[in-house]
Amino acid sequence: MKKKLSPWGQQCKLQMLVLGKSLADISCDTKYSRNYISAIINGRIVVPDETAEAISKSLCVDTRLPRHV
Repeated sequence: MKKKLSPWGQQCKLQMLVLGKSLADISCDTKYSRNYISAIINGRIVVPDETAEAISKSLCVDTRLPRHV
């Protein structure tokens, strides 16, 4: 069964496509590893607000969107 993405995760993935950014690009912007960023966006782990805000800033995503399904 496929896990549903949170609204924040969905917006992050859309922005990655629109902006043409890869996980490697976001990794350079935020100084977090690609695997860690992927796990956050896909909802596999819960992180502090500051971490999600750094990713949101890199992708121009609204930080008020729910990060959990």
